[in-house]
Amino acid sequence: MNTLLLLLVLGAPASDKTLRLADGLEMAYVEKGEGGPALVFVHCGNCRKEIWRETLDAFQGEHRVVAMDLPGHGRSGTQRAEWSIPALGADVAALVEHLELGKVILVGSSLGGPVSLEAARRLGRDRVLGVVAVDTLQNVEAKWPEESRRRVLDSYRSDFRKGCRGLMLGLLPEDTPGPTRDRVAEDTCGNDPRPAIALLETLGAYDQASALREAGVPVWAINSTVYATAVEANRKYSPSFQVIPMEGVGHFPQVERPAEFQQHLRRAIRSLVSGR
Repeated sequence: MNTLLLLLVLGAPASDKTLRLADGLEMAYVEKGEGGPALVFVHCGNCRKEIWRETLDAFQGEHRVVAMDLPGHGRSGTQRAEWSIPALGADVAALVEHLELGKVILVGSSLGGPVSLEAARRLGRDRVLGVVAVDTLQNVEAKWPEESRRRVLDSYRSDFRKGCRGLMLGLLPEDTPGPTRDRVAEDTCGNDPRPAIALLETLGAYDQASALREAGVPVWAINSTVYATAVEANRKYSPSFQVIPMEGVGHFPQVERPAEFQQHLRRAIRSLVSGR
């Protein structure tokens, strides 16, 4: 679909801007606020930038904040020959360059964590103060069991909307309030299934450990305690790796308990800025 038509169909807000990437695909983004370092927010797979709404509002008074719809998501284009985490990382890096951001901290949720590592690898340590991973990078040595990945792929191919919705809502605790479930449902799974399927097909071979090591920047994780974070395993590749555990939340802490999440994010930002 033509990007302009896509924006019209989805009702892009006036605040949305677009960047034409090197392959011609257009990426939608928003930027707000002033102050450094700039905070660049990278959403989860099957999500869109609105998943960061409360976070952007909370930080725009202190920092320049930027969030994009990754290609294949939200209001960004979907016409690309190959889909991969490194390619999405290059897209995020291109946006940082386009906006001429100085020092940045990359904040990546779920899939956005590895994508942020790829962006940091391209932008370099002189520019990236660090990465804050949000419920991701629990153990970079672990591999997604192939049988499980195939089940998700099959569900996507059979009925993407249903399969995606079951997966995303299944990542919330059973006692999650209805409005929170509705919010997660609203900001996920409304994407073209073709990029989602193509990207999922590549994830089995993706090397998170190498990405963490080669990013070469400090990494903090704000992770749910549903799955333990293997701090010592991760420190083989990033010796300063730190985790802030959040109990009683699922995969979307920035939506489930935004005030608490923002407090933890501020702690990580202060540490990254000070270099401690």
